[in-house]
Amino acid sequence: MFEMLYMLLERDRMTAQELAQRLEVSVRTVYRDVQALSEAGVPVYADRGKGGGIAILPSFKLSKSLLSEAERRSILASLQAAAQSGAEDGAVLRKLRAFFGTGACDWVQIDFADWSGTQDHDVALLKEAILSSRVLAFDYYGESSERTGRMVCPLRLWFKGQAWYLRAYCLARRAVRTFKLSRLKRPRIVPGAFPPESLDARAQDEPRTNWPEPPFVHLRMLADACMAYRVFDDFAESAITRREDGSFLIDTRFPPGAWIVSIILSYGPHAQVLEPPELREEIQKAAENLLARYNT
Repeated sequence: MFEMLYMLLERDRMTAQELAQRLEVSVRTVYRDVQALSEAGVPVYADRGKGGGIAILPSFKLSKSLLSEAERRSILASLQAAAQSGAEDGAVLRKLRAFFGTGACDWVQIDFADWSGTQDHDVALLKEAILSSRVLAFDYYGESSERTGRMVCPLRLWFKGQAWYLRAYCLARRAVRTFKLSRLKRPRIVPGAFPPESLDARAQDEPRTNWPEPPFVHLRMLADACMAYRVFDDFAESAITRREDGSFLIDTRFPPGAWIVSIILSYGPHAQVLEPPELREEIQKAAENLLARYNT
């Protein structure tokens, strides 16, 4: 709506079709936004027929005082974050910076590529699919490393637990699923319509992972002092007790799964599981298998 207002102030009159093409939305959305601007007190109106279009009364001037300084900073900061993530090309940000007379607001940097620079995620494509309700197809690697083709109705991007996910309605399983972006490969928009049940899923407030439900497993583990950088990454501060020798006692709960064995093994010789005994046995067996592989 800010961009529409900007264009209408630059030109005397524009048709709904022109605005729709420039803003990459439907004509219906244009009329809905015109109504919203009118309800907000902007004297915008639409003339039908030949020579008609959408215009603003010539006497109207957009005043910077409509927004407080804090509100202007908040708008620019949000747009800058969207531009950093690839979800916005920066055009609206540049226009509003010029209008507000505000310099660069470089407060955050979002980079979906890994440190090697070889893996990236097409966030702009995901954004387009979500906002325009387009069916998305991609290859996905599950926990068993098996690659499957998926067709989904994308609902939202979700950042959770130090990772990005796509929450989507899976057309094959007829249910909402959560896909980790690092395992999602070759996304592409394909023809297809969202079924009604997928639109109902979009209205759900709390996205959920596919993790098992509680009860969780109680973990007690020792970690050497040299692993401090890992301990505070992997566990909540409330679960960590620093001992007199500098080592750490971790007392926490976790959902069951093979992933916890991988995490503990990644500590190498600098961690020891105290409880539960079943997990100690799993760690021992995994370490023996690892040693046997290197002895052959």
